[in-house]
Amino acid sequence: MFKLNYFAGRGRAEAIRFTLALANVEYENVFIRTRKDMLDLMPKLKYGQVPMLETPEGDCLVQTGAIIRYIARRFNLYGASEGKEERVDEIIEAASDALCSGLLAAPFFVRDGMSLTDSLSRGKKAYRWFRAWEAEIESGKYIAGTTQPTVADAYALRVIEDCVEYFGIEDVLGDLPKLRAWREKLINSPRISEFMKSSNRMTSPKEAAGPYGREVGDALCWKEPY
Repeated sequence: MFKLNYFAGRGRAEAIRFTLALANVEYENVFIRTRKDMLDLMPKLKYGQVPMLETPEGDCLVQTGAIIRYIARRFNLYGASEGKEERVDEIIEAASDALCSGLLAAPFFVRDGMSLTDSLSRGKKAYRWFRAWEAEIESGKYIAGTTQPTVADAYALRVIEDCVEYFGIEDVLGDLPKLRAWREKLINSPRISEFMKSSNRMTSPKEAAGPYGREVGDALCWKEPY
């Protein structure tokens, strides 16, 4: 079985969880909750950071982008049969940028004393990527122009769902009808729908920002504000 090593929250690992769900692959979440947990894992971490995915064959894979691409290749979620690999890669990188524009850091700003409202508001910077996807998405197709979902859909949905939770569907997608229809199709698909209801879907930072930020900070021995 695959083992996903990360903190007990979404962060950089949630895109991996969405991708594993889309691939219909069973895995175990191995949570890092203390400084000792992190230090015990260090010998397996090439760059001293997580997420890290342990494969059934015993390989230890690091770096979110590398991990989700590995899963995509292994379980045919790369759009290769439709010649869309480059478009898939483009959206993976765009989704990563959107996530890092403000969403990813929200729990840590709360840890350092910023209000939850002010911290989450930074996530609206991601909207410009959503507008770009709306302009290019083809009606009835998935986000990379494929007829079947790919890892690009998993990563883009991971980012959009945080924004929908924080700001509401109308604020996020009210004027993006094609992207809204794409989202509805994905979240109502059997694999993603099951994942969203399962314990593998981590608690929203909107509900757990402070405690999660403190737990990560303690595990990484952060002394200064983020």
